[in-house]
Amino acid sequence: MSSKPKLKKAELTPINRVIDWILSLPRLARILIAVLFALCVTLALSPMIDMIYMDYFFNPQTVIIPSLVSSAFGLGMYILGWRFLVGTVGEKPEIRLFVLWYIALGLMAVAVVVILIVRGVTILNYVAN
Repeated sequence: MSSKPKLKKAELTPINRVIDWILSLPRLARILIAVLFALCVTLALSPMIDMIYMDYFFNPQTVIIPSLVSSAFGLGMYILGWRFLVGTVGEKPEIRLFVLWYIALGLMAVAVVVILIVRGVTILNYVAN
């Protein structure tokens, strides 16, 4: 097990300061961020997965598959958030660049969901050719 030396606040780069600020948020706030990002990833991917399913794989016996695939991506996002953003009780997660990537991906998912809501895109709008 390798132990990395802990950096003092003054020694942190600007990117590491942002990551440290995110990780120093209260635990409940970090949990809610992980939940929000997981939900947004699920909602952002649903129309695309539904379209692919309807065009190429539709079968009346497997109509639940698109929901399960979308939910699996959301669950994966939640697990990653819990692992790198929340951590276990009493633990402060390590400062890693992945945290910033996770936040960026989550914010992109939130933006996509907002755009889809504004445009009114849902599976109900999809018309098969």
